[in-house]
Amino acid sequence: MPFTRLKSFSRYGGCVFLALVLAGCSSLPAFGPSTDEIVEAAAFEVGTDEAVTQFHLVNVTAATLPQSQVAVSRFPNSFRAQRLLAENERISVADVLELRIWETANDGLFASSGKRETVLSFQVSNAGTIEVPYAGRINVAGLTTARVRQVLLEKYQGQAIDPEINVRIVDTSSRTATVLGDVRTSGRADIPANGIRLLDLLAQMGGVPHPTWEAEIAVSRGTHFGRMRMDDLKGHAADNIIILPGDTVQVTHVPRRYAVYGAVSRTGNTNLNKANPTLSDLLAEVGGLNDMQAAPNSVFVFRRARRNTETPIVYRVDFARADAFLLADQFMLKETDIIYVATADASEFRKFVATLVGPVVSSANSVQSLGN
Repeated sequence: MPFTRLKSFSRYGGCVFLALVLAGCSSLPAFGPSTDEIVEAAAFEVGTDEAVTQFHLVNVTAATLPQSQVAVSRFPNSFRAQRLLAENERISVADVLELRIWETANDGLFASSGKRETVLSFQVSNAGTIEVPYAGRINVAGLTTARVRQVLLEKYQGQAIDPEINVRIVDTSSRTATVLGDVRTSGRADIPANGIRLLDLLAQMGGVPHPTWEAEIAVSRGTHFGRMRMDDLKGHAADNIIILPGDTVQVTHVPRRYAVYGAVSRTGNTNLNKANPTLSDLLAEVGGLNDMQAAPNSVFVFRRARRNTETPIVYRVDFARADAFLLADQFMLKETDIIYVATADASEFRKFVATLVGPVVSSANSVQSLGN
């Protein structure tokens, strides 16, 4: 091929290059919406007839930085008001009771041959009853030992001679709470008759193997239910509630995970091993902004509304500001936040050159080399 024809081919290739630039710049895919598209979609610019979720756009400055207050979960008042049981333990089905009966005479209802003390043992039936000599069937389930003693004294009135009676529980299978989930040892835990504090119970089961801010504790008591994050117990002694026999405690591992999209070094769901992570923590974890693609003035934090009557908020952080890193270090994240870094307009052109134009230019150079 003559050299003049090669030059013509090069000029033709340049025209093709320009045509491809004009056609390709508007068709290449992006990471997501551009900065202008997000700004234009803000609530104050979108009509009510548009099929776009409305939101407020806040440019983050020292004056508009969102409050760093973190919502604290609490157990229900009924749980927090529970105190350690002061009265005698209540009897349950399958408990084993010991009755000691003393009479003042050597010859009485139970006493004989100089033996004034009589010891009897009973297991509570599935119906909640025991069969006691000379007293018959007695319903004891749900009663305290003091109440059973009183019932027996009334039954033996006029039969035994000045009796004295002691009732105690010697074995029970109901003085337990069930601990499930993400604890080192799960299962049924023996607890004192008057109850045990929540943190003491978890320590008894070997503790929680995750950071406190990634552990959620749910407690069920009959028809009542409460849930609380473990790190919220700090500074709230009343929420270190009393766990009673029959309660169920469920510990769930809930890592704090954030979705990151757009022009960052690594996108996707990211876990942060910090109690109160900030925007700067998250950006550092994903490798920071992508130098070749990111629009530094367009880092967005999408935050959902707390109530249906409220409008979601999108915070825009401008990393071209001198105080941007200070602001990002004070910007406290919430667990449902979504972070998006918009793509700079120039990066679309660079992407086009690299993916489409590059092979064309390379081929033209190869042909010209052959002509030389």
